[in-house]
Amino acid sequence: MHLGIDFGTTNSAAAIIARDGKPQVLPLDPHVPNANTLRTMLYVERDGHMRIGADAIQTHRLQNVGRLPRFSKQWIGEIDIVITEGGTAVLDVFADVDADAPGRLLHSLKGPLASDYDGTKLFGKYYKLEALIAEFLSRLRKRVEVITEQTVTRAVFGRPVNFAGASQEDDNERAEARLRVAAGLAGFTQVEFEMEPIAAGLAYGAHHAFHPGEHALVFDFGGGTLDVAVLAVESGGLQRVLATGGVGIAGDRFDQALFKRAVLPWLGEHVRWGEQRLGLPTHLLEALGDWQDAAALCNLPTLAFMREAQQHCTEPIRLFALEDYIMRGYAYELFERIERVKVALSSRRFSPVAFEASAIALWQPVTRALFEHTIAREGRIIRAMIDDTLRRAGLEGHDIAHVIRTGGSSSIPYFIEMLAGMFGQDRIVEEDLFTGVAAGLAVRASTR
Repeated sequence: MHLGIDFGTTNSAAAIIARDGKPQVLPLDPHVPNANTLRTMLYVERDGHMRIGADAIQTHRLQNVGRLPRFSKQWIGEIDIVITEGGTAVLDVFADVDADAPGRLLHSLKGPLASDYDGTKLFGKYYKLEALIAEFLSRLRKRVEVITEQTVTRAVFGRPVNFAGASQEDDNERAEARLRVAAGLAGFTQVEFEMEPIAAGLAYGAHHAFHPGEHALVFDFGGGTLDVAVLAVESGGLQRVLATGGVGIAGDRFDQALFKRAVLPWLGEHVRWGEQRLGLPTHLLEALGDWQDAAALCNLPTLAFMREAQQHCTEPIRLFALEDYIMRGYAYELFERIERVKVALSSRRFSPVAFEASAIALWQPVTRALFEHTIAREGRIIRAMIDDTLRRAGLEGHDIAHVIRTGGSSSIPYFIEMLAGMFGQDRIVEEDLFTGVAAGLAVRASTR
């Protein structure tokens, strides 16, 4: 069986080559009828049970959202301290933790692969990052086996040109090696890799006619990274890679930018508290920009600070909302609303962020113009990266016959208009936004 797996930051997909020789995307999530993608989410319950995809999200909602934490002191380890010259003492370390937390929702498992992040401790057990990814991939593999009624041990995995956070090629090599280890732990005994934008080009070439001598540019813009590849079409439809490029800018960063621009003021960004009329601590405001970091703020020191600040501040209602946002687990829910607004702005010029729960009551209009202004700096970086990739390929914009865009973020009008300005509207084509890479990886698997 020729299997391709696109392990994505936000969504994952898998495809095989069907009997007609064409790539076939598999319906991986049994909890979402007719879904051709699987949300890259892992929910770890207190007893060690794990869930993925829509099941992970739904279980997180049922068990956590709106629930108040109950803090208690728990022993977390020991430390050695020097008490006299040449002498040491061992001290027990305790921390206030949520004693009733039923589980933890994890996302962006792919994101830290190029970093020094090793893993995390969940409910008293330490999990390496590779082991967490393996838990997700193992369940994905078993679903492929159920669908195909075949044993799955080999696959071609996609990888970005530059993994998120990679600053040099050594970082990319480390990230690929870690993903290979995770795949091995998940039961894949034969693992190969292909660049994700190259896979998207293969998918497009599988059902569209390329002509020898043409050049194509793949614009693969997902939730975690943006990759481009410049391809030369040779006889028989074969594609030769002339240059690749990539940056760690993608949909997740836009969600965070929208949160800071449209939502953070509702949660106390401009509140002043105390006799000195101080602003909220910088570390707290920065952590709010990622829903997993916001969840990590659910602790007694944060609660104590907010209770103090609420007594003498300019807008208590904002800090009441902030307390519930953190302590009652509404962070993921609100970020989902923001993502929906971002998607809606691809087809509308206006969409509100609306959310009401407990002390939180916000309704913030967001226009497409505001969103585009918010991401303009990232847009300039992306355009410069495309120009550099073309230069390294020895080509100019008029040499490109096909601009193949794939990935959910490639449907943002700002970037469609950017590509149209660079290459011409008539040259831009859309490959399946969320499954094109997986389909191309299956094509690659069939040639090896």
